[in-house]
Amino acid sequence: MKLHLLHDSSNSSVVDLLELEMGQIKDDKIATNYHPDYKTNPGNLFYILNDPNGRYHKGAYYVLEDGGEFICSAGWNEYELDSNIALVLTRMYVSPKYRVNYHVANHILPEILKEVTQYKHVWATVNEYNRGLYQWFVRDQSGKRTALFNDWPDIYRKFKPIGKKNIYFTEQYVIELDRNIND
Repeated sequence: MKLHLLHDSSNSSVVDLLELEMGQIKDDKIATNYHPDYKTNPGNLFYILNDPNGRYHKGAYYVLEDGGEFICSAGWNEYELDSNIALVLTRMYVSPKYRVNYHVANHILPEILKEVTQYKHVWATVNEYNRGLYQWFVRDQSGKRTALFNDWPDIYRKFKPIGKKNIYFTEQYVIELDRNIND
């Protein structure tokens, strides 16, 4: 497996890999944010990567692939409205073939957490569409199993749900890194 780091769209082979994967998205609820047909939309991953002042210039976007096959991707960026906050796991996408394998937790999130140590707050956010992900963290905080086999990666247990906040003018569920939880 190979992990690529992007700040923009200059690595054309990795961007091509992203376009190939994201171009297969059929779900209208997420296509606007990922599908290359929507790259003129300011919230779209390709718009963000093509923007000379895009959010990954103060952060990074990671793409994990294996032998030219896309596995997953996610990024982090400084929250433009509060420089004390790093937003992590932004524009996260996992190929359907690799879901529930925890590749983001095992390969991308550890790299992201190494890069955000200077921020007072480290937040992951999910919208209403992905509220079920937030519920995993709620279940974990209450001592309940997060998955059928409770094989949830320990790195996720470092995050705690803190409720809803307005992020980029959209109400989001927020999970915050708790630095008091050790490895």
